Amino acid sequence: MAFERKYIYGIIGETEPRRFNAPGMMDAEVFTIHWEGLAAVVSNIELEEIDPTRANVRAHTLVQDELLSNYTILPMAFGMVAKSQKDVLNLMQTNHQNLASELKRLDRKVEVELKVFWDQEAVIRELQSGNEELMRLKASINSAASPAKVQQLLMQAGKMVERIALDWKAKYADHVYAILRGLAADARLNNPLGVKNILNASFLVDKTAENDFRQEVYRLDSQYQGKVNFKYVGPLAPYNFVSLKLKAAD
Repeated sequence: MAFERKYIYGIIGETEPRRFNAPGMMDAEVFTIHWEGLAAVVSNIELEEIDPTRANVRAHTLVQDELLSNYTILPMAFGMVAKSQKDVLNLMQTNHQNLASELKRLDRKVEVELKVFWDQEAVIRELQSGNEELMRLKASINSAASPAKVQQLLMQAGKMVERIALDWKAKYADHVYAILRGLAADARLNNPLGVKNILNASFLVDKTAENDFRQEVYRLDSQYQGKVNFKYVGPLAPYNFVSLKLKAAD
C-alpha cells in the first residue's frame, strides 16, 4: 500500500508512543516508531521522493524544531523515505548501538551557527582614510589611456579590498571563532558564503548554556560594530556534529 511509506525526520530516545503537534510532510500526522529505547519520528507518506519545495523544507524543519525543545535529536537529512514501518524498524535494529551511542554523546546539546561578514561601507572608509596607494590608483584610472588599462587597474583595486578582508578575517573573525570555540563543546568551520563572508562556523553547545553563548556573540557583535556584521542562527538540530554512518538494513 502506498501509505506504508514513512518519511523520517530523526531519531530520539523515547520508550512511549508519542504524537507531535507540528504538521508533518504534506500536513501528515507526526508520530513515533520504537525499537528498544529508540524512536524514529515519522509521518505516513504516499510519495517515494519528496521535492525540496519551500513548504516541504519548512515542514521538515518545524518538526525538528518541536523535537529539539524536548529531546536530543539525531536529525535525518531532508527527503529520507522508508518503504514501510518494517524498514524503519530494521534501520533502528541494524544501527541500534551506534544510534544509542551518538544520542548519548549529543545528549542535551544543540547546534548554533554564526556567520560574520565584512561591512562594505566600513571597507570603503578604510580605503579612503589617507590611503596613498588608493589615491595613486584613482589617479591612474582617471588618466588611463585605454579600457584595457582601466580594467587592469580595477583588478588592482579589487586586490586591495581582498587584502583588507583578509586582514579583518585575522583581526576579527579568527578572534571571534577562538573565543566562542572555548565556550562550546565542539566547533566546525564551514565554507564561506560569498566574498564578504569571513567566518561561517557551527558550534555545539549545551542547551542550558545556549543563552550565555548567545550573549557572548551579542557582546562581540557590539565590540566590532562598524567593521563586521554578525548573523546568529539557533538553536538547531546538530547536523554538523553527527558522526554517524548508517548501515543498510537487511
